[in-house]
Amino acid sequence: MALPAAPAIPPRSWRGSVGSAMEGSAFLIPGSIGSAVLIFSHVSPDILGSAVLALMLGLLLIHLSQAFSTRPILYSARFFESTTLAAMMDQVVIHLPVWGVADTPGTRLALLCLIGGCAGLWVGALYLMRADRLTRYIPAPVFAGFSNSIALALLFSQTEMLLDLVMEPNAIMPVVTMVAVVLATGLALRRWRPRWPAAALALSTGVLVGLGWKFLGTAMPTVGAGGTLTLVLPVALADFQALRQSGALWSIAVSVAGHSAILGAVIFINTTIAAQVMTLADGRRRDSRASTAIGTAALQFVIGMIGCAPLSGAPQASTAATRYQPLGAQALVLCGLAAALVYLSGATTWLPVAALCAALLCEAWFMVNPRSLTLMGNWIMRRPMDPNSREDLALITAVTGAAVLFNMVAALLVGLMLGLVLFAVRNARKPVRNVWTGAQLHSNCARSTGDMRVLARHGGDILVFQLEGDLFFGAADQLETEVIAGLAPATCAVIDWTRVRHIDSSVAHAAMRIHQAAQARSMPLWHAGADMHGGNVASVLERQLPGARFVDDLDHALEQAENHVLQVNTPQASDAEATAFIQAVNLFRGLDEREQSFLMDTMQHRQYQPGERIVSAGDPGDELLLVLHGTASVMVQDDEGRHVRLAGVRRGASLGEIAFLDRSPRSASVVAHDHVTVAFLSRDAFDAMWLSRPELVRKLLANIAVDLAARLRYTNRLAIARQGQR
Repeated sequence: MALPAAPAIPPRSWRGSVGSAMEGSAFLIPGSIGSAVLIFSHVSPDILGSAVLALMLGLLLIHLSQAFSTRPILYSARFFESTTLAAMMDQVVIHLPVWGVADTPGTRLALLCLIGGCAGLWVGALYLMRADRLTRYIPAPVFAGFSNSIALALLFSQTEMLLDLVMEPNAIMPVVTMVAVVLATGLALRRWRPRWPAAALALSTGVLVGLGWKFLGTAMPTVGAGGTLTLVLPVALADFQALRQSGALWSIAVSVAGHSAILGAVIFINTTIAAQVMTLADGRRRDSRASTAIGTAALQFVIGMIGCAPLSGAPQASTAATRYQPLGAQALVLCGLAAALVYLSGATTWLPVAALCAALLCEAWFMVNPRSLTLMGNWIMRRPMDPNSREDLALITAVTGAAVLFNMVAALLVGLMLGLVLFAVRNARKPVRNVWTGAQLHSNCARSTGDMRVLARHGGDILVFQLEGDLFFGAADQLETEVIAGLAPATCAVIDWTRVRHIDSSVAHAAMRIHQAAQARSMPLWHAGADMHGGNVASVLERQLPGARFVDDLDHALEQAENHVLQVNTPQASDAEATAFIQAVNLFRGLDEREQSFLMDTMQHRQYQPGERIVSAGDPGDELLLVLHGTASVMVQDDEGRHVRLAGVRRGASLGEIAFLDRSPRSASVVAHDHVTVAFLSRDAFDAMWLSRPELVRKLLANIAVDLAARLRYTNRLAIARQGQR
């Protein structure tokens, strides 16, 4: 089974591009303004107008450049980079007296521009080094810790700003009402309308409240300088001369280089992750040309030098923009123009600072990582936790604690260092988490009692190797040795990759040698769940094992392995031949020849093509179904409208017994996987038999009860066997 190819990119229209740009801009512009305000509150709050001008110019330039990219994504100023840069500015300012430089807004702006511009050069260098391959080594708990750290940084900084605003004369009621309205709007939208741009709409309500107070005679401080637009960029206000005249020029250069390297790495990591998220959505990969990396570095340098807040890939805004159509040049150009239009329209001069602070407090609430709260609750309540969960909690706590005790830069360094340690520890563990047999695991495929008896006797011929963790060179030898040694007692095997997100070429080579060992024994081998979580497992294995059997999940793999065992151990006709009723299921147990003949004449046959629905969810349960030939899948629809496979059915399986007996609607749909022949016993025919042949109906009901009981007993036995293995 070949892995699915990347989806084709449908043609785009200007109408769709306008919709995409509106969706994306509604997410990226409010957050970007908040990030700029967060940075410049540590530099010079009096020039917020210039900060917003630099931000909007940066958004315009970077989206115009992205219009020529083969892997387009939207960019925004994000809180991760902003809190990191704000912490850096606090650190640098402490050293100004040591360097003999006066602490003025001009010197702070000069350092800000230098750090931001040099960060762009580091981004280009990382692209040229193909460092995006290293981002997979950063464990997810590191990012959870970063998210919590940013939430705390926003909470502290915005609360402090609100307290300063409240201290202004006659400002208590305007600030309180504005904060209450914005918080209520933002939280309500995130709760009941999560796909709507909560920040943009909440800020809009804040603007309305601000205009209301202005009408009543109480003016609120706004983001724009004095309520007017400015055309002066921060770089024009920077005092580079003061830095050049310092006697500690070398120390300043070292400090700028170190901080810009950290900031550049953060921008690079977030942009790489955003590109990976969008690649999963449309299959387009990053443009790896050197000219693209050089152009990106040059543009990031220019954006940073003018005093723009750091810009990186924005996965949320990019995903929102694809609701209309895949991102293209038209949508990117429109997003850049939207940023320019927002500034030129003077909309930012109407935006009260209190409303922006309240919106950032909303963002802080939703940036708290839910899993970290769950893990912390389990630890406090002393609930059992597996080693991975305890390690994740310790890492998240360490990163968050570093941010609280020190700053975001310390949290970043602690997170990356401990993340590498955690990666090394987990990479040194056993790659095989569990080894199951077919006597302990079974598929959800509905089968006849005869098939279940065969699987009960020969289930041990199936081996399932459940792998775990990101697997790299340190785990390759152990994986190969353990799996090949374990193949000996089996006639077929499954390697379950569901718990693995990333592998490297050494693990792929180990998988190839395992595949060759199975082929030498004429043993079928299935790879399950390689593409389950969107990592690189499927793509790497597909390149290394072009002829391997890949299936979507473990249930599919177990079903095919069980079919192989049945084919080897059942001396009856293959699925390619239609099966007689008596051979299909035990529904005919105890019937004499006249009763068998009558029942066979009563039931009707129907043929189905691959992909055709046999039954649909919600249909009346007025027919009892017997699968005589072929295979099918039982499907349900989840809350997001996706069709999820619950189980499989094959020759000899009976379906719909419970709905047929209690007259309830069908709870799931059944879709033919290949050519399927089904026999139906209708409700009318069954009711007629009830009157004319009550003894035959009694036998049918008894056989249905025995068949259901056998399935339940088989499932219970497997559950007990699996529990004993743990």
